Amino acid sequence: MGDTANDGPRGLLVVGDATIDLYPADGGSVATGSGLEWHVGGTATNAARWAAAAGCAVSLVTDVGSDALGAAAARRLASGPVDASRVARADAPSPLTLYTGTAGDGEWDAWVAGSCYGFTPPEDPASLVAPYDWILLEGVTLPAEVNRTAVRRLARAAGERGTRVAFDLNGRRNQWDTAVAYRDALRDVLPYCDLLFAGTDDLAVAGVEPTPTGLLGLLPSDHSATAFLTDGGDATRAIRVDDGEIRERATAAPPSVSVATAAGAGDAFAGAVLAARREGVSDLRELAAIGNAAGAAAVETVGAFEAGARETDPL
Repeated sequence: MGDTANDGPRGLLVVGDATIDLYPADGGSVATGSGLEWHVGGTATNAARWAAAAGCAVSLVTDVGSDALGAAAARRLASGPVDASRVARADAPSPLTLYTGTAGDGEWDAWVAGSCYGFTPPEDPASLVAPYDWILLEGVTLPAEVNRTAVRRLARAAGERGTRVAFDLNGRRNQWDTAVAYRDALRDVLPYCDLLFAGTDDLAVAGVEPTPTGLLGLLPSDHSATAFLTDGGDATRAIRVDDGEIRERATAAPPSVSVATAAGAGDAFAGAVLAARREGVSDLRELAAIGNAAGAAAVETVGAFEAGARETDPL
């Protein structure tokens, strides 16, 4: 697999999750009587919006619920910069997440079980990916109970059709019983991937060394790809792999910012880097710096990418 940008008119297809994210309206912590504002979030939705903001033509494949929140989310997405014509109304409640304002593991609560979390598998994956030069698949939909089979089929179809595959590992400990199960699922998809985004926490979930060498160990022995490994406020490490060996390395330190919440940094990084790749940027350090800048902007405020105004769409 190569790493030369496609300069054709086609765009980026982002496939994954959408959630309804709730935040305390006053910017503080949740308490009795707190007012809440809502935003359409989710890793795929966030990444798609960042790529669109960077000038990339983006389409989103995801599900929103059949409830009032899902209808409002569909209207919100349709009015934004991302092509939402492939957003489906699923016959299930919307997945909800709540930002509690509490530090550490209690920063977020989520209600996902029984919801429409993920995306509706396409009947013909090849036809879905064919109009695009890049597809971004989100690892949060990789568990078998979400979209594992569909993610694998899309990755394979894209590889066969010449659509380049980007994959954001997004490993969540609560989604995997064992590191072995996660590694096995990754190895179903990674052989088709040209561009990888991983955090050191993702590699910890996979039970491998949280380094470029650890990430390399998840790839086929003859694989070629570009990968970015982020680690919070520490330097991003970028590698270019050719025929199973690391041929080029680069590092880029992220800007120093005041972090409100780390949520969404990886999504911003992936969206910005993909937009830059489609514009022809290939230098590893430059791409890492672009991703770092987007990630830094994402963590400075609490809220969705379109931060600024509260959602006013009536429910």
